[in-house]
Amino acid sequence: MRLKRALSSLAAATTISVAGIVGLSASPAAAAAADFNYDRPAVGDLDATIDAWKDSRMLGSVTWQADPGSGSTKGDTLCVRDNWSDGRYIVGTTGEGHTASTKGHSSSYNKCVTVNVPEGMPMMMRMTIHGSDGTEQSSPFEIKG
Repeated sequence: MRLKRALSSLAAATTISVAGIVGLSASPAAAAAADFNYDRPAVGDLDATIDAWKDSRMLGSVTWQADPGSGSTKGDTLCVRDNWSDGRYIVGTTGEGHTASTKGHSSSYNKCVTVNVPEGMPMMMRMTIHGSDGTEQSSPFEIKG
């Protein structure tokens, strides 16, 4: 009787251990994260870009242009681009309520919004990637109006 009970307990423990291992290997947290790159075209330049890369592919970008073009009346521009048809969408924000998004559009898609902020006003731009496997967000990148 003791031997039968001991074997039953061992079998149950083994089953629980195997289930735990299988569960861990299927965890969405094990998926590789996107790599974010931060760029400014020139030292002191007010323009800035955040790119997201995964598996050697550029997923998309968020770009800030402070008063683009000489004599432009357009104001400041926030653009977001989604490069891959992978079910994800990209949102760019300035931290001051300015947002551009590719949500609801097929890739490759580019969306720009024009805003007008005071000259030299500091803001923090971010890129957020939304997908069925979760949300990834870049670190803030300082920009100015």
